[in-house]
Amino acid sequence: SQNCGSGNSSSPSLVWNIKFLFDKMTSKIDVKIDMILHATEDYLKIADALYDVFAIKKTEISKRVIAGHFGNTISMLHIDIKKNRAEEFVKKLISEISKVEMANILDGLQERINNSTLYLRFSKQNFVKKILTPEEKDSVRIIIYTPVYVKKEILSTYKKLLAN
Repeated sequence: SQNCGSGNSSSPSLVWNIKFLFDKMTSKIDVKIDMILHATEDYLKIADALYDVFAIKKTEISKRVIAGHFGNTISMLHIDIKKNRAEEFVKKLISEISKVEMANILDGLQERINNSTLYLRFSKQNFVKKILTPEEKDSVRIIIYTPVYVKKEILSTYKKLLAN
């Protein structure tokens, strides 16, 4: 095992290795977006925000309508994004999150990861305004998966992904 902590930490080979690892990792990213819309919420506002913020077209949104507990209409929205498109999505997602919010996400990263999958939730109400604010309830749920084969590297892998 090499000691990467000694010597010049910005050596070209180390920088190249980190970039190579990030590129390999991002080529295997899968992203899923899920949200629940209640009868009083406007599907078109959500669809427009998805397009404006992430260039996700209405045709990419899977919509399943079910009856709620009191007979009201509930729409379950789901989007799958894979490979290069997922990488671009993650870059755009990172650019849309404020530095303060990203610091909070990174601080609590361990609690957001389960089995090599990162779970993020953002306010649906603010998302319609094209603002990403972490919120647990009534949220836009974004699930990011990238295979990490060594369990102890999961946290550092996602820290690197979100820090780019």
